[in-house]
Amino acid sequence: MSLEIVVTPEGSVGKRIAIAGSLDSNTASQLQQTVDKEINDSTELTVLDFKDLDFLSSAGLRVIFKAKKIMDNNGGKFLLVNLQPQIKKVFEIIKALDGMNVFRNQDEMDEYLAAMQNRVKEGE
Repeated sequence: MSLEIVVTPEGSVGKRIAIAGSLDSNTASQLQQTVDKEINDSTELTVLDFKDLDFLSSAGLRVIFKAKKIMDNNGGKFLLVNLQPQIKKVFEIIKALDGMNVFRNQDEMDEYLAAMQNRVKEGE
């Protein structure tokens, strides 16, 4: 199965990377190239949208964790949204969800982002 990646702006400071298909050893390099191109020191927010991701292997996980590490090192936010049940199960199996921001859907993520921005405005 192939991998389709669409990158769009997320607000004025971020990127949304929507991933569709299968993220495995055959396609992980495609996502890695996108991450290398799209995430840099000035990226404050990266959203990985898994709405149409059907399969995730360890090769795909490596790319995801590398992207998270880049964002952590930059002091940015790294969010996962729209995880399909089978994809969420992969993260549960490796016990990786505790340290990540994961949202059921776009609305839940937007509420979180609005709350975080309000906290900054209020000086927290």
